[in-house]
Amino acid sequence: VFDLKLDKLVSKVTIYNPNASTKNKVYEFNKNVAKVELSSKNVESNTAIVEYKIQVSNVGKVGGYAKSVVDYLPEGMSFNADLNKDWYIKDGNAYNTSLANTIINPGETKEITLVLTKKVNGQNIGLFRNTAEIASEYNEQGFDDVNSVAGNKADGENDMSSADTFILISTGKEILSITGITVGILSIITLGVILVKKHV
Repeated sequence: VFDLKLDKLVSKVTIYNPNASTKNKVYEFNKNVAKVELSSKNVESNTAIVEYKIQVSNVGKVGGYAKSVVDYLPEGMSFNADLNKDWYIKDGNAYNTSLANTIINPGETKEITLVLTKKVNGQNIGLFRNTAEIASEYNEQGFDDVNSVAGNKADGENDMSSADTFILISTGKEILSITGITVGILSIITLGVILVKKHV
């Protein structure tokens, strides 16, 4: 049985804002769903730098090669060649062949990284889904993958995976909630002090 599996994760999101006191805010995730809430202050100046991990695992019994991995770049996010030395653009998608000559034995996982950027303003926030797939694979025995066809964009096959990044504007509800709790606690303490003084 020959079976290569691909998993995609959001490793981290860095928010760069030249007008903020802390220019870079880094959020660590390492999962396939990530959410970042931005302050409404200076929102037009934010740039989101999203780093993805793409893991190719051999879950079969035959060693093989991921000759090429394709990333179907999401609309609204930008690819920068300077941040992605092992990637190249073809037909609007990003390709990586850095694992082409690296055998992945049964039970092993190999990892590559992709970085995309997003200029943020109040009108272009929301969900950004990024999908990657094994575009070409090979094994010396000439077996077909048991449950996937490379590069066919078919949902449900384990050689393709997506990661979701939510970039949102903070509503400030959390701050209001904390403020309300603090005021409540102070009121109780004040009332307690008054009652104790009256009793004395």
